[in-house]
Amino acid sequence: GIALAPESRRDQGLALNMSVGFNLNLPILPRLSRGPLLSGSAEASHAERQIKNLQIRTASRHALASSLSGGNQQKIVIGKWLNHGAKLFLFDEPTVGVDVGTKAEIYRLMGRLLRDGAGIILISSYLPEVYELADRLHVFRAGSMTARYEHKAASHEDVLSKAIGV
Repeated sequence: GIALAPESRRDQGLALNMSVGFNLNLPILPRLSRGPLLSGSAEASHAERQIKNLQIRTASRHALASSLSGGNQQKIVIGKWLNHGAKLFLFDEPTVGVDVGTKAEIYRLMGRLLRDGAGIILISSYLPEVYELADRLHVFRAGSMTARYEHKAASHEDVLSKAIGV
């Protein structure tokens, strides 16, 4: 499967008026069910495990997703896909609006996904992030690819000129 961590976590990545636990469990609700009924203990156990593993700072799994910081919201957006069985992760501007510590946690998580055999497509306008994380760099402008580079083979100036059309 494919997992998406969208650029706009608040509009597209979370059910803000629902709990942290609900958001973390949403993609795997069928696996947490016994027939038509949701297993409360399985739901609670999975949510608590994800909160601990991702170091999500929340009062409880019952807290509303809207009450968390941007970084903790982003951890939920990513974390909800970790037990879904996805083999390809699409990260669209995954570190926008998060603090430096959360950025590092997201980078470590991406590294773990790669070591576990997943593929990652990273969409980022932050060039230092791209240079640090990407094996290959594809530059797009107005919906079309304008350049393709191997890991760290292009200068910042070259990438920027291809991106803005100079």
